[in-house]
Amino acid sequence: MELLSYDFIQRGILAGILIGVSSALIGVYLILKRLAFLGAGLSHAAFGGIALSFLFGVEPYLFTAIFTVAVANLVQFLTKGKKVPGDTAIAIIFSSGIALAVLILGIVKGFGENLFSYLFGNILVVSKRELTYAFGVFLIVIFYLFFFYKKLMILTFSEELAKVKGVNVKLMNYSFSSLTALVIVASIKAVGIILASSLVVIPAMTGLLLGSSFLMSLIWSAVVSLISVVGGIVVAFYYDLPPSGAIVGISIILFLLAYLLRHLSLK
Repeated sequence: MELLSYDFIQRGILAGILIGVSSALIGVYLILKRLAFLGAGLSHAAFGGIALSFLFGVEPYLFTAIFTVAVANLVQFLTKGKKVPGDTAIAIIFSSGIALAVLILGIVKGFGENLFSYLFGNILVVSKRELTYAFGVFLIVIFYLFFFYKKLMILTFSEELAKVKGVNVKLMNYSFSSLTALVIVASIKAVGIILASSLVVIPAMTGLLLGSSFLMSLIWSAVVSLISVVGGIVVAFYYDLPPSGAIVGISIILFLLAYLLRHLSLK
């Protein structure tokens, strides 16, 4: 209770829960669609977007969100119709985002300290504007998954079956890619660009290990993410550790425990 007496801790925990749950829910779909690496690609593409926002002197989060959504849809366009293999397209945007940021750092001096602060993130210094963004993304994720739950579940396991069922596969793929981009941008504040994909993938994979059904996997992934975020913030505060590392560290421990539990239950 002493911990919650600090305003910055309250904002950090609330933002972390919103971001963590959003990331975990999206992560389940990405893993099942074999697109887990997309999170890493988009987070590094977002690094280029943040650098551009500093260059143009505009609000970083809004600009980076628009930029990353555009990149996500470009990846979707390239991978459909077998124009470019999915892993190749993701690798290209992965390197392009970093290259863009490095070029801007080389052209314009003085951005280094601010820009590199986004690499590792710090959920304990989240602003009210960033908390509002996290809340907005959370609402979008919840409403999207609620209204398109059945369509997404069918699409996740079989695009051919989804087409037979009358699902607009193209629209769903593009909209889900856009949603993933928004979640990735939100997660940058919590754990930084380098670890953003970890917040998407690790709790989701843990949920898939623990869940006995698709719905239960979603629920478990959200619970694991919530425990990781809150536990990571508490540990970081009391032991003076980087919050991003503590959050991801706890999520890894929970994953290992879930893996061990699953392994023992199968024997």
